[in-house]
Amino acid sequence: MFTFFNSESLWIGTDMKRFHEIRDCLDTAGIPYKHKVKNHSAQWTGRGTLRGNMGSLGISADQMYQYEIFVYRKDLEKAGYAMDL
Repeated sequence: MFTFFNSESLWIGTDMKRFHEIRDCLDTAGIPYKHKVKNHSAQWTGRGTLRGNMGSLGISADQMYQYEIFVYRKDLEKAGYAMDL
């Protein structure tokens, strides 16, 4: 079970293609992982969401989501080699 104490963030980014490439590499290497997806435009800012107050004009759809991949600490080095860092 992934917890704060036994896992480490392997990658954080906004590129969905790279996110899927890394997940495929981890699957191929047999390394367990967990991921989170965060929508920055849906963050609450007091009187509603950021997108509701400011709009989304000029914000690229690719930059709205932030992806993060976690692996066990013991597998961090192995995962780095698996994704060719």
